[in-house]
Amino acid sequence: MLKLGTVFSGIGAIEHALKRMDIPHEIVFACDNGGVNIYEQSIMKNYAAIEQAIANIKTTITKLNCEQQSKYDAIILEFNRLKHTRESIQVVILNEPIFVEVLEDAKKIEHPILLKRQALYKDYIDPAILQDYYTMCKKYSDKDYSTYKAAYNILKKNQNVKAYSCLLNIIIKAINQLYEDAFKKQHLVNLKALSYAEQKQYVDELYKKRKTNFVWKSYLANYEIDPNHLHWDVSFLDGTQYRDQIDLFVGGSPCQSFSMVGHRSGLDDTRGTLFYEYARLVKEIQPKVFIYENVKGLLNHDNGNTWRVVQKVFQDLNYDFSYQVLNSKDYGVPQNRERIFVVGFRKDVALKQSFQFPKPVPLTITMQDLLIDTIQGKYFLNTKGVDFVTQDKNIEKSYTQISGDIQLCQKANQQFNWHGDFVFVDEADIKKVVDLEKYYLSQKVEKYVLSSGTKNFYSKPETDLPVARPLLTTMHKMHRAGVDNYVTRQGRLRKLTPRECLRLMGFEDNFKIVVSDLQMYRQAGNSIVVDILMHLVKEIGKTLK
Repeated sequence: MLKLGTVFSGIGAIEHALKRMDIPHEIVFACDNGGVNIYEQSIMKNYAAIEQAIANIKTTITKLNCEQQSKYDAIILEFNRLKHTRESIQVVILNEPIFVEVLEDAKKIEHPILLKRQALYKDYIDPAILQDYYTMCKKYSDKDYSTYKAAYNILKKNQNVKAYSCLLNIIIKAINQLYEDAFKKQHLVNLKALSYAEQKQYVDELYKKRKTNFVWKSYLANYEIDPNHLHWDVSFLDGTQYRDQIDLFVGGSPCQSFSMVGHRSGLDDTRGTLFYEYARLVKEIQPKVFIYENVKGLLNHDNGNTWRVVQKVFQDLNYDFSYQVLNSKDYGVPQNRERIFVVGFRKDVALKQSFQFPKPVPLTITMQDLLIDTIQGKYFLNTKGVDFVTQDKNIEKSYTQISGDIQLCQKANQQFNWHGDFVFVDEADIKKVVDLEKYYLSQKVEKYVLSSGTKNFYSKPETDLPVARPLLTTMHKMHRAGVDNYVTRQGRLRKLTPRECLRLMGFEDNFKIVVSDLQMYRQAGNSIVVDILMHLVKEIGKTLK
């Protein structure tokens, strides 16, 4: 019976891999933060809110008597930069009549929802706030608030405004990290005098009144584990209670700190420092074998310095380890997903041979083979989604792909912001569909589109071209057929369903979906590809005596 331990378990990729391989195993413990941050402060993205949050954090660290002065000083330094940038932007605002009009007009709005929000939207410097306010005005007022949109566009192009928005995000992130550091240190002091059972009860009390942990909801619906060994927060997990009880220890740490699509703050980021928690648990638990996974960007982050630190930490654990970047499409899954895997063997464990990473195997299926024939209408894109997905720049930069054979790298947020993979479905294949007549040309527009031209402009109005004209960002405006592309057959563009996303991560259909589509998309995108783990487990089996 293989004894398994996991951290940052997500929806249990290694658990599902062992199930698929029919390997008898026991989940000794599992731990995952589950995206629940009990320390995060809800800070509005404006100057006044930041100023108040800084005052609050100063009070907190003084009360807890934490040695966090250097981090607090760094926040103050950034806040002074924010203040200077804000003053520079205000000069622009005071000299632009459009902003005077916007501010004066805002005072006249009497809708109850807008009145409630006006106190929060005093600072119109941040384009995101102005845009949000403009959207609210359009929604709750009959007036034409195009002035707000015009003001938003001016701010959006201003370089100082861009710097200001960036500083807002940096400061909010730093404040939340300082809160987390301060409170965690205080809790760790409290935990030291408690037994293992009391420690778990203490941490459970911290979390149980917080947001729902949707990751655990999925995990518990699919795997059997003793609730006494299901842990919330890796930072509070004392690994010594599982020392010498674990054969295989699998996990990683949140990848956004090193990902090309993240902020790439590395080990300075709270999520990045969770790597040290993973390494600490390896040291405390002493598993026979460990598997660590992260994004490929870990290798080149900070010109390779971060990876050198990571390697040094692994070397100090007294394990023989090797690493390699593996791509899912080379191991049976039609997804272009490159991840670095580190496999380590405790030095006193007898080996039959040296470990070798699995060799690539031919890909025998395409993404199309994993699609579901009958899908619900809610997965079809609206007009705005179709416009975004089909833009030239998005397809060229591989932000979007339509009916591809190999899926773009699946991410946690792709399916609800129109990034990633989409499928074109012919009318004959659609079993259930919502009314999407707005995608089709009315008789009036059709006549305009198919006309040969007017005055000095002439075009040949052809549809159903074998080679498409360049896709234009203006295609949603229904131009002439000599400019844009039109097809006479009926069809729909849709996103992937959660079940299809799971299939493209190696999860079979016996995996139960018990959360919303939104949560399932996130969980699938954050997981490890099951098939890669299966290949790794096979090679580990060949290596062990």
